[in-house]
Order: sequence, then structure tokens, then C-alpha cells
Amino acid sequence: MTPPNTVKLAAIAWSGAVAAGVVEAAIAVTRLAAEGPLTGPIWVNLGLRVVVFGVAAALIVGLVRGSGAARIALTGLLSVLGLASLVVPAAIELAGGGTLYAALDEFGAVRVVHVLLVILATIAMFTPSANAYFRRRRGARAPVGASPSGSLNR
Repeated sequence: MTPPNTVKLAAIAWSGAVAAGVVEAAIAVTRLAAEGPLTGPIWVNLGLRVVVFGVAAALIVGLVRGSGAARIALTGLLSVLGLASLVVPAAIELAGGGTLYAALDEFGAVRVVHVLLVILATIAMFTPSANAYFRRRRGARAPVGASPSGSLNR
């Protein structure tokens, strides 16, 4: 079953958001390396980011294949927690009287694009055509004798 264009759009937007995260990590590491040697905690942080990027990539593949679990995981992990990690520090900076420039740190336009891609991906995952796709995929995996709603036909 071919995914609808909205699910494809979500996958492209998620991929772009992951790429933006990679760029942000590269910017941060470059800045830190210019300040001195990279210490253990920086390497641990980088390792965790690599794991997050890998999990995100696997979830994006699952999304395109129609996994409702992948859609929910992307929503919880990246749309909620990930987006909060991008927006909350900037909001705190602005609330404290800081400038938008200071709030965006060294990430600038990359951060703005990252946030917009997460929002686009999230919206695209829950459009009517995406919802229908995930319902059909769930119904296609139902046990023998079950209706698409999951109840058994007896």
C-alpha cells in the first residue's frame, strides 16, 4: 500500500528536521572545539545525539511503512519533547528580556527551519489522508476474522 502524499511530506519534513539537528550539533561541536579540547561529557552528548538521530531515522521509515506506533513515537519523542527542547530555552531567554538573536544562540536560521519542519511533519502526520492510511494499515494487520475496528466477527 503506497502512503499518501501527506505521509511522504511528513517523512521528508522529519528527515529535514533530523538533518537540521545534525547541522546544529556540528555547529555546537565546532564552537566547542575552537574553545578547547573536547571533553568526555561533550563526547557523551554527541553519542546520545547519534542514537537519537538513528532512532528518528528508523521511526521515519516505520512511518512511511504505515506503523501507527512509529507515528505515536515521533509525536511524543520529537513533536513534544524534541520541540520543547528547541523552543523552551529560547522562550526563557526572551521572557528574561533577551533578544531574539540571543535566544537563537549560534544556531540562528537552522533552528528556525528545524522548528518549522517539526511543526510541518507533525501536522502532515495527522491529516485526514494520513489518518485513513494508518487506519487501513492497522486493518490490514488485524487477525483473521477481525473487522478493521479490531473486534472479532463471530
